[in-house]
Amino acid sequence: MLGVNKPPEYGGMGLDFSYSIAIAEELGNINCGGIPMAIGVQSDMATPALTRFGSDELKRQFLAPTIAGDVVACLGVSESGAGSDVASIKTKAERKGDDYIINGSKMWITNGCQADWMCLLTNTSAGPSHKNKSLICLPMKTPGVHVTKKIDKMGMKSSDTAQIFFEDVRVPSKYLIGEEGMGFIYQMLQFQEERMWGVANGKWRLLYMTPTAGKLQLPACKL
Repeated sequence: MLGVNKPPEYGGMGLDFSYSIAIAEELGNINCGGIPMAIGVQSDMATPALTRFGSDELKRQFLAPTIAGDVVACLGVSESGAGSDVASIKTKAERKGDDYIINGSKMWITNGCQADWMCLLTNTSAGPSHKNKSLICLPMKTPGVHVTKKIDKMGMKSSDTAQIFFEDVRVPSKYLIGEEGMGFIYQMLQFQEERMWGVANGKWRLLYMTPTAGKLQLPACKL
């Protein structure tokens, strides 16, 4: 279930994306948003770019155990000052020899409290905002990674959401996904699968608001 459209050589089933959509729709029948959210991040939000652009070594180290369910993945894009405006993120990775030194923070990270690794979007140069970003596989146990807060949300309680800080986090440059400076493009492509998965999952959980006796009711309904 975690790799139906991923290559068989990394533990996937090698099917096309329509099968991921079928799973998203079935998960939408669960009377809970948090569990499908956690699964969707693992299967179709944190891993598409790694699958498409990552090196074989990187995919064997991060993708294969993610598909197997041996590790938990999260996606690090949003920041407190840059949610939908991805181009405005401030987290920075500076190249030092064969390593990147990462400083900054991420906010509203689904699976962040329990994740073993993060697909991190970060600035790697001072160029134009759509050409200065890269995606990096970041092991969450790396020194300097601080999961400082589990966010108390109104809903989706079974899906943990974290605030995370990076303080001089050193990772090998070989953990770069694809080419340096292509992260913005990679993430926009990754968002396409994420949002289609989210729509397929959420259409079965449409909520509507009905004013009754001064209160709001939020019953679930199926289209």
